[in-house]
Amino acid sequence: MVLGFTAAAAFTLFINRDGLLHPQHDGERLAAGSLADALDRLVGDPSATDSAPLREELERRSDRERVFWVQHADGSLLLPRPVAGEGMALSSLVGQAMAAHSSAWSVRSFSPLLIGTDRRLVKDPVGNSYLTYTLHRSPGGSRLWVAEDISTSVASLRSRLLGLAGVWILCLVLTLVAISILTRRIVQPLKDLHRLAASVTSASLASSHLKLDRPPLEVAELAGSFNGLLDRLALAWSQQRHFVGLVSHELRNPLMIISGYLRRLQRRGQNLDPEQMRALATTEAETHRITRMLNDLLDLSRSESGQLQMVLGPVAVDEVLTTACDLARSQLSRPLLLTLPKEAAEGPIHAVAETDRLQQVLLNLIENADKYSPPGRPIHLNLSQDADTLCISVQDQGIGIALEDIPKVFDRFHRGRNAIEHERGSGLGLSVVKLLVEAMGGSIDVESEIGVGSRFHIRLPAA
Repeated sequence: MVLGFTAAAAFTLFINRDGLLHPQHDGERLAAGSLADALDRLVGDPSATDSAPLREELERRSDRERVFWVQHADGSLLLPRPVAGEGMALSSLVGQAMAAHSSAWSVRSFSPLLIGTDRRLVKDPVGNSYLTYTLHRSPGGSRLWVAEDISTSVASLRSRLLGLAGVWILCLVLTLVAISILTRRIVQPLKDLHRLAASVTSASLASSHLKLDRPPLEVAELAGSFNGLLDRLALAWSQQRHFVGLVSHELRNPLMIISGYLRRLQRRGQNLDPEQMRALATTEAETHRITRMLNDLLDLSRSESGQLQMVLGPVAVDEVLTTACDLARSQLSRPLLLTLPKEAAEGPIHAVAETDRLQQVLLNLIENADKYSPPGRPIHLNLSQDADTLCISVQDQGIGIALEDIPKVFDRFHRGRNAIEHERGSGLGLSVVKLLVEAMGGSIDVESEIGVGSRFHIRLPAA
């Protein structure tokens, strides 16, 4: 863009220069015709020794705007007689002109006014600019010179150049402003698109659509493609949730039947040897684990579709803790220690929750603690309360959680770096725990140290 403006300015300057100078130069050549004829006669006539007629012609033709003089073949100069007081100025002007033409370097290289190799720009002592060049060469080698005052032309051209520079700057500024407005109009929708793409989650896929106000055609097409992609993702995600919920629900009934038959076999297992009884116990424990995983998947599916329902009310938390510990002890080979506050001996300690969901949360946390703890190390459960909140702590002495993994520990399918070696685990348990605790109006956080263990704190509003 800048190069284009510069080229246009240079071309305009070139046209203005030619318009100012060339007609004037042509007129000077016509006006100096008699001088050229007189010079040719003087040089061509051997008997002509008086140069007075030529000098008179030089004086007649010379004025304040232009000065003519002759340079003979032997280097001598024939000058017009100057007006009184201008002799030194005329001699200085002619001297500068002859010196400029004899020099290999000239100021013409720095002046946009001059074209051709026979022209030089000089200045008289007053500061006027003169263009000097040869008007005529006689057969004998004499040359007719002219110094033409172009100060007016230079001033005019300079004023035009300044005007052109002003117009150039104005056009450049207007162009930059127009480009800035156009760029902003194009870039702003792209920024909106980036912001929307960064904020899209699985829960907002169906409602996340980019709406633009009179965008450019290309950006409108891009926004349409983006909205279409969101629609397809929302449909695929909805179908996936429906499939997971359906599968989880359909598998629960067979597993409940299998679990029931396993319990009946264990009760009537008088004719079974100890190895068969251990196999039945292991099978029942794995059945319970798969059932809990299916319940987790079903809860996640219901939450994403907005169908997770909670019937909240006062729940005896100490009793739920005791029941969960009894269920867990039947499947664990490690100590499970429960500590209740002294107020529990006086009566139940109530919190706002749902019994089955709270028990599911506790069993998930106990299973998680057992999964990542070395054999034989106990798991501690502790209940404490203050005026408005009940706090349930589940503490293990396991491998711990790395500091950089703690912010993501409740993310779905996330597993810590040091937990990769433990093949068991789907990465859903803690995300379901957080989902259910928050659905009951509570909160959960974790403290952990590598090699020492982890402590999960569940806080529920007191009833």
